[in-house]
Amino acid sequence: MARPDDEVGPAVAPGHPLGKGYLPVPKGAPDGEARLVPQNGPEALNGGPGLGPLIAGAQGGPQALIAAEEETQARLLPAGDGEDVPCPACPPRTALSPRRFVVLLIFSLYSLVNAFQWIQYSSISNVFEDFYEVSPLHINWLSMVYMVAYVPLIFPATWLLDTRGLRLTALLGSGLNCLGAWVKCGSVQRHLFWVTMLGQILCSVAQVFILGLPSPVASVWFGPKEVSTACATAVLGNQVKTGTSR
Repeated sequence: MARPDDEVGPAVAPGHPLGKGYLPVPKGAPDGEARLVPQNGPEALNGGPGLGPLIAGAQGGPQALIAAEEETQARLLPAGDGEDVPCPACPPRTALSPRRFVVLLIFSLYSLVNAFQWIQYSSISNVFEDFYEVSPLHINWLSMVYMVAYVPLIFPATWLLDTRGLRLTALLGSGLNCLGAWVKCGSVQRHLFWVTMLGQILCSVAQVFILGLPSPVASVWFGPKEVSTACATAVLGNQVKTGTSR
C-alpha cells in the first residue's frame, strides 16, 4: 500500500527523473542528508543501472537538487573535449626527449677519452723513459697525479655541480680535458717532459668534474625506470677504457 503524500519528500524537478531502483526519502530525514534507498537489492548496491542518491530534505527544494547535481558533474566530468581538469596539487608531467640517448653516448665517449689519458704513459712506460730520458718515477707520476688532484678538488667540484648545474660542470670538464690533450700534443720534444706533465695535470683536474656526472646525467635526462641503466652506461665508458689501456 502506497504511503500518503504528506510523508514523501520534495518532488524531483522536471527533467531530473527519479533514479531507477530508489524511492523518495521521507520528510523526517535531517536537512542536507543524502541517503541511498536501494530497491533492486544487490544489483543496485553493486552499481547497477540507475544507481544514484536522492538528496532528501535539501534546503531550497528542487533548485538545490539541481545545483548539487551540477556541482558533482563539474567535479567528476572532464572539462572540454575529454581533457582532464588541471589539478594544482599534482606535479607537472615532463616528456622524455629522444635526445637523451645521444647525450648519454656523448658523455660515455667523453669519460672514455679522459680515462684513456690517465694511464696512457704507464702502459708503455719504457718507451717514454727512453724518449724523455727520465726515471720510472717520473712516468708513474703522470698517472698518480690523477689521484692527487682528486682528493682536494672533489669538494669544489661537487659544490659547483650543486650550485651552477650540470651544464656548466660538464662544459668545464670537457674543456679542461680537451685543453690538456692539446698541450700534450706540443710535448713531442725530448726536453719537454714538463709540458707533458702540465697537460696531464689539466686532464687530472677535468676528471674530477667527469666522475661526479653519471648520476646527474641519468636523473636529469631519463625517466624513473631508466635511471639505473643510464647511470651504469655512463660509468661504463670510463671503466672500459681503463681496462683496455692496461
